[in-house]
Amino acid sequence: MFFWLLRRHKERAIIHPRVLRVCADLLSDSINGIVALLGESNVIPNLTSALKSISHRARYGYRILTEEGSLDDVSALNRSKSNLAIGCCLSRPSNSHKIAVHGKVYHPEGFDLSKRLKEVFEDIEKAPKILLKLDADFAFVGIEDNSLIYGRDSLGIKPLYSSKESGILGIASEIKALKSIGFKNIERVRPGSIHKASMKGEESLVFDKIEVVSKLNVSMDEASDTVLKLLSESIKRRIKGLNRIAIGFSGGLDSSLLALITSKLAKVTLLSIYTKGSKDEDVTNSAKSLGLELEELQIDVKQVKDKISLIQNLIESDRIMDLAIGLGMNLSAEKCLQIGCDVLFLGQFADELFGGYVKYVRALRERGDEFVENMMLQDVIDAHKNNFERDEKASSSHTEIRLPYANTSLVDYALSLPLRLKITMDDQRKLVLKEAAIKAGLPRDIASKRKRAFQYSSGLQKLITNVKG
Repeated sequence: MFFWLLRRHKERAIIHPRVLRVCADLLSDSINGIVALLGESNVIPNLTSALKSISHRARYGYRILTEEGSLDDVSALNRSKSNLAIGCCLSRPSNSHKIAVHGKVYHPEGFDLSKRLKEVFEDIEKAPKILLKLDADFAFVGIEDNSLIYGRDSLGIKPLYSSKESGILGIASEIKALKSIGFKNIERVRPGSIHKASMKGEESLVFDKIEVVSKLNVSMDEASDTVLKLLSESIKRRIKGLNRIAIGFSGGLDSSLLALITSKLAKVTLLSIYTKGSKDEDVTNSAKSLGLELEELQIDVKQVKDKISLIQNLIESDRIMDLAIGLGMNLSAEKCLQIGCDVLFLGQFADELFGGYVKYVRALRERGDEFVENMMLQDVIDAHKNNFERDEKASSSHTEIRLPYANTSLVDYALSLPLRLKITMDDQRKLVLKEAAIKAGLPRDIASKRKRAFQYSSGLQKLITNVKG
């Protein structure tokens, strides 16, 4: 095994050839990004270049996996040749061999994803039986019989992209890694899919997909009990082994309920990011009502100007909305690291699951129930490309984000609930989640608080719009 020590100078990453052996015994495995290449000739030089393009993910350097095993020192990299290789960006030292997994399985407890993937690699038809409905965030690439095998969790929480150009297959956690070595036609790997590729061809299989199996006829009381139970279980799974959790906090329903439940299980610090004069400037009272520590960060024009190019590069988008949210995520992740929290919890996905957007109410008035239900289902299906990928990339250089609302059991249940338990024509939204929050002990004024989307309530979208002119 070998590592490169990554040192940072301003916004540039300088890679130094040092072996980090001491840390290997002190920290757990953690892969924070992947690049994999399969071609007819030596891919190592291109792999090295692609990894450098996402060096912000490599807090503890890199590790290279080939058919023969892992490279054990830096000098071996220059001498090695392989037509098939995986590069791992490490946020902590890793001992993986031939399989790179970016992410974690939360349930079933004790599920060894790397070990079970070896069974899938032998026959990808086994994937549905082994990988179906895992509560997990993961993307993976592995080597088996001169083939690359790669895939992604069913919700697409961890990013993964692929491209084929001039006889070379490329897989990566970020688009820029593939672009840096000449790939042009880059696509997302479909969530819930697995692929086995060799120079002879490729076979693919969808092992899981988001769908509404049936609609339940349940009361508000029963539905809110179940939502609270499923969300609480999701949080318990995601804090296992952690001591201190940071939570992105806006004082609204989603983040407040998350904070309330989590604080009963671990030490919690709330993080609030806002601009002067914005709606989110005053979240102090909400934090006091919960009895939780609050860290606030007020953003000004100078900070936006200093960060905007970096954020655009990280999230691989120049849309104003994405830049605003990405900036908030990046600053929250940076603060999480600075104050010594283990991970950053976010309340993302509650709006799609429980009807938090005003567009759903408008569509209900104009188009009816069935249209809105299909609209919400599509937003859940598209959340990976609209939200998850951006947020993961924005935080990747600092810490890991976890999304308790993005739990497969909670998603399945929420999709099965009748629309009347979520929204009404008179603009009541997230009804069942509010009821669950009140049952959990959240003050009614917080549970009922009207909240705009983060990019607006924080003032970041307005500030970025003004900066970009």
